[in-house]
Amino acid sequence: MPSIHKFLAIETSTSPGSVAVGTLPSHDARKPESGRFENFLLQESQLPEEGGQGRHLMPTLVAIIESAGWPLNEVDLVVVATGPGPFTGLRVGVTTAKALAWTNGCSLVGVPTACCLATQAVAECGSYDQVEVVFDAGRGELYATTASRPADSLIWKISEGTLRKPDEWHKTLAPGSLVTGPGLAMQHDSIHEINNNPGTLKVPPKTAWYPHARTLSCIGLATFENGITTPPAELTPAYLRASYAEDRSRT
Repeated sequence: MPSIHKFLAIETSTSPGSVAVGTLPSHDARKPESGRFENFLLQESQLPEEGGQGRHLMPTLVAIIESAGWPLNEVDLVVVATGPGPFTGLRVGVTTAKALAWTNGCSLVGVPTACCLATQAVAECGSYDQVEVVFDAGRGELYATTASRPADSLIWKISEGTLRKPDEWHKTLAPGSLVTGPGLAMQHDSIHEINNNPGTLKVPPKTAWYPHARTLSCIGLATFENGITTPPAELTPAYLRASYAEDRSRT
């Protein structure tokens, strides 16, 4: 596997999303001291709130790369959040990442969004080997999944997601569970109960409910260091739910 020097990360599975760029030391690109990949992150930028990710992703990427002082065609590794997420934003991010990897002939790593959220949750709340992650799937439902990992690893195993009503999902939580994700911002009595009276549940600060490109970078670099990459043609996003048209075609 080739070594890497310059990397970028794209997170558009949530709105508005963010991008990050960084440089690893050329003399030892794959083994930063103590695995502290975040030490090599140069910059992170949030996409503008207005106008949509399709309009703003490439201009934001170009601006942050130029600010870092090197051209886009020197990127050695592209890391992208693969969802779950809404169709349009997630498709824009994944398609852009694949296009950059193809154009540069560089490595590509896809990272499930739940991995980012679980990593951020334990950074805020302490060590857990399992994190319950929820997304707002619309139509009054949550998309719920569980992230689990070996001790001290940045690479989480993500369970198959399911669509659940908030009340039903709430009842499945074991005492002491660590819970995170954009679904905690959903306007529902069960969600309000968790946020306002967590009881035996652990909930990180709201800033950790949404994935950050800097976290994505660290996980992507750790994944690459473990010899895991994805050919662009094989990388597929995970959507929160089928489109309305697909739903109708199944009925």
